[in-house]
Amino acid sequence: MTSSVKQLCTICHDGGVSKEAVTWCIECEVFFCGNCEKPHRMSRLSKNHKTISSKGYQELPSFVQEVSSQCSDHNKKFELYCSSHACPCCVQCITDNHKKCQQMKSLSDILKEVKSPASVQLFEKNMKDVKTKLDNAIQYLKTRISTTNIQKTKAIEEIRSMKKVDR
Repeated sequence: MTSSVKQLCTICHDGGVSKEAVTWCIECEVFFCGNCEKPHRMSRLSKNHKTISSKGYQELPSFVQEVSSQCSDHNKKFELYCSSHACPCCVQCITDNHKKCQQMKSLSDILKEVKSPASVQLFEKNMKDVKTKLDNAIQYLKTRISTTNIQKTKAIEEIRSMKKVDR
């Protein structure tokens, strides 16, 4: 999960300069060096954006790093979720690909549902159930490995004793 690759400041890199990034803006999905981070932090438009260190970003699992809040087709922010196609959509996606889709939900509404205490408790319970099942599966596999090793040892001993009898 942890990558040793140095991330470059997106702004500087776009300008042809290679400067090591110090932070990642979760909302802009951009790396910043110290110089570029300062105006981003002070701007009225982005001063409330959540950022993490570039080291913290590298420690995220790859599936988290691959999640984007922007549409790769239109470079616009996802705003809706299409239940019919099980995918997030930007405004342009709706016009282009989802005109006939009936079950569109606002992503902000979905987030409110997901963050509700009841859904968090249900998620925690489900995760505990998954952990229990995984622990049981691991224990079962350990038992099977142990049994297989015992059978292997017995089979080897039998083969050796048969070879001794043949001599």
